[in-house]
Parts: sequence; C-alpha cells; structure tokens
Amino acid sequence: MIDRAVDAALPPVGALLRRPAVLVRHEVMASLHAAGFDDVLPAHLGVFQYPGPDGQRPGVLALRTKASKQAMNHLLHQLEAGGYITRESHPDDRRTRVVRLTERGWAASAVIKETMVRLEKEWAQALGDAVYDDLARALMKLEAVFDEQVSAGT
Repeated sequence: MIDRAVDAALPPVGALLRRPAVLVRHEVMASLHAAGFDDVLPAHLGVFQYPGPDGQRPGVLALRTKASKQAMNHLLHQLEAGGYITRESHPDDRRTRVVRLTERGWAASAVIKETMVRLEKEWAQALGDAVYDDLARALMKLEAVFDEQVSAGT
C-alpha cells in the first residue's frame, strides 16, 4: 500500500475519480441528446446509474444517489412525465411502489450502455487490459461497501 504521507506527489484518489466521472456524464448526456432524448437532464442520470432503476423502490434509488426521498420523487415524476418510467405497486407489498422502465426508458438505457462500452474500450486500451481489470475489481469492492451502507440505511 502506498504511504500517502511519504508520497505527497500522488493526488487523493477522490480527486483522480473526478475527471472520469465528469467525462462519463458529458459523454452520456451528449449521446442521449444525439439519440433524441433531449428531455433527459444531468440530474436524471442518478436514476439510470448502474445497476439501473427497473424494479427498485424510490427510497433505494434515493439512498444510492444520496438524494432525499422528495428529490428522488421529483426526478421520478419528471421521468414518468417524459415516458421513461412508470411506478407500480410492488408485487409482494401493495403499499410499496417500484420503478419500471418503459420502452422509452429501456431505449435510453441502451444508449447509456453503448456509451459506457465505448468509453471502457478506450480506457482499457489506454491503461492496458491488466491495469484496467485491476481498476474495475477495486471499484467493485468499493461498490460492495457502498451497497452495504445502503442496506444499512446510512
């Protein structure tokens, strides 16, 4: 492990994650708009983030994005009005609602996935397959930690 106190020249990992995240948002938005999804806003990308909203409760989506339930419901209302999602009763608990992608929502998700595949190919080529695979595995470990926090409600 790198001793960050000794190697002060190495920037914080959080800072290094910023540029790829900004690039992803920019490229995804450009691809969506080029495909005719002009009403999708950058704020909506949180709803579409991996693993996607289909079958999820609005509260889970809010926790994943660190948004309030009210803010998430506002975004879901906008996406519902745009024809991307519907909200249905949960099959096991009629008091609970779940998000379902519509045909338009699946089409937008496909554009997002195509964009990500293109970016990941570029990044794997730039870093080399082994380094890129290590990066992906490390980020998946972090994702598991984040999922545990969501499950715990933190």
